[in-house]
Amino acid sequence: METDNIVEKISSLIKKEEKISLLQKFLAIISYLGILSLLTMALKEKSKPVHFHVRQGVALFMAEIVCTLILVIPLIGWLIGFIGWILCVLSSFFGLVKAAKGKEWSIPVLGKLATKIKI
Repeated sequence: METDNIVEKISSLIKKEEKISLLQKFLAIISYLGILSLLTMALKEKSKPVHFHVRQGVALFMAEIVCTLILVIPLIGWLIGFIGWILCVLSSFFGLVKAAKGKEWSIPVLGKLATKIKI
């Protein structure tokens, strides 16, 4: 009887998800749109899911800047920069879709760096 109660409490904790308002979803979505990530960072929304997406958006924006700087290097820079841009666009798309669904998706490599960004 007591174990059923414990199992019920654990399952309720696992199923418990933070409700995200429409505004918070909107802020999470636009955080993946380049420089708009800095705007959402400046708003200082107090929601953990929004913070997660804003951090990733800012890290992605910094990666886009690095890819743009790499494009200046002739030949090899063009190739590496172009591949980097494609990866950034795909990551933005996947992050945007996950944010629209209210879920979190950590960008490979950048996701770990994004957790270090202070908001």
